[in-house]
Amino acid sequence: MKGPYLLAVVVLLFSGVSRLPAAETGEDLDRIRSAIVRIRNISQRPDYGSPWQRQDFSVGRGSGVIIPGNRILTSAHVVSDSRYLEVEKEDSGTPYAAVVAEIAHDCDLALVEVLDPGFFEDTSYLELHRETPRLGSVVEAYGFPAGGRRITVTRGVVSRIDYALYRHSGRDYHLIAQIDAAVNPGNSGGPVLQDGKIAGIVFQGVQPSENVGHVIPITVIDHFLEDIATGNYDGYPDLGIVAHNLLNPAYREYVGLPADRTGVRAAALIEGHSARGLVRPGDLLLEIDGHPIRNDGTISIGGESYFLEEVVERKQVGEEVILGLVRDGEELNVTVPLRRGRERLNTANEYETLPEYLVFAGLLFQPLSREYLKTWSDDWTTRSDPRLAYYFLHYHQDRIYRRQPEVVILSRVLPAPVNQYYTDITQRVVDRVNGRRIRALSDLPEAFSRPLGDYHLVEFDGEYPPLVLDRAEAAEQHPEILERYRIPSDRHLSEPGIGLLDLFERITGLPGITR
Repeated sequence: MKGPYLLAVVVLLFSGVSRLPAAETGEDLDRIRSAIVRIRNISQRPDYGSPWQRQDFSVGRGSGVIIPGNRILTSAHVVSDSRYLEVEKEDSGTPYAAVVAEIAHDCDLALVEVLDPGFFEDTSYLELHRETPRLGSVVEAYGFPAGGRRITVTRGVVSRIDYALYRHSGRDYHLIAQIDAAVNPGNSGGPVLQDGKIAGIVFQGVQPSENVGHVIPITVIDHFLEDIATGNYDGYPDLGIVAHNLLNPAYREYVGLPADRTGVRAAALIEGHSARGLVRPGDLLLEIDGHPIRNDGTISIGGESYFLEEVVERKQVGEEVILGLVRDGEELNVTVPLRRGRERLNTANEYETLPEYLVFAGLLFQPLSREYLKTWSDDWTTRSDPRLAYYFLHYHQDRIYRRQPEVVILSRVLPAPVNQYYTDITQRVVDRVNGRRIRALSDLPEAFSRPLGDYHLVEFDGEYPPLVLDRAEAAEQHPEILERYRIPSDRHLSEPGIGLLDLFERITGLPGITR
């Protein structure tokens, strides 16, 4: 389920003073300890300011737990952007090379595979619990604290079950179990046990609260494991319904909600999502898969209260939900095939991917994304360019996607004679190039292949003067600029297209450069 576009940094995690719960002693404790591993990740992030480069290496540590099939379950942020991965058993002193077998950034879960099967000698595995721990019940959290080589275990009480932002993606909201316990870096990815079985995975703290941690509950873990069992991770389906609650009596009467029914009003449908074209703005949603929807948008499942999206959260892409609704005074059921929403704006934190970009005669073009805005600061909502923050934050509300499905920006100008006096013309949204409307970064090669006479014309959204380049100078200097700034390729596009150097050769007859 998608929430507001907020930024938060995943830090965490979960541990405390080593002490043993009375329920886990002797053989049980030995079995549990042999199933918990220490993970060391050497990672490397792309540089979204200079997207043809990568940042320096960094080293992170976390925990994991062995589950059936010689698989190690952990949090995605523990193993993200991995260049080299090691797994170690407690007190073994021997690290084993490993790889990320499956990863899901939207729910912060991953599976790790150890390359040497001998690693699993003298280990055990832990089974998954079948239900989310109840409020007030006691759980035990296991893992390796930051810098520690010995397993720690702490008890905590489940104090809350609710939806919360998964900070690893920065966008997705899923169910969490909140428990009160000490918080330290290093224990992320470690298991939370109840009755000796995995009831959750530690993944983030609650700031600025102390001794409070968030746990990925078993329903989310089950969804992840069921999804990857098909051989491909599809992620979570999205209804794409922007719903208004009907708590106000006058509002209920105004929209015509039957007096003996409860529900919410569909205010808008997001393009590219499941319910688009099936549910209409103004529909009153009364039920989802037979669960009555309350006026605040919640439902009851197994005696617990959840937001109505929890029904969708527990389903896979390709399944269906049935919505009971009122449309124009008539009650009807609508079957919605579930799919994952498709958006051209990258609103989530990105991992294991290279940034898209295109360089033309020293002009650097990129799609607007959360990662690009973060080049200003982690607090990008207040410190980034306010115009770009507006496009990002109001992409749906102001229906910017209708005219610009992918918001393309001129992010930087690499100084050269052909673009002199233009180095301050940056952080602008591109509207047209050579008269062609730019709806995606992949439109640029074709647009630059058709100059307007002797010039290239770049026009921006808003009241800004255009940027004009001499066609012949651009063609001649483009290869020199790439060499001068040590840019190995003039583009990285998600959609295939002809390269700019090929276009220059085709249009001008001038040779490109050899890579």
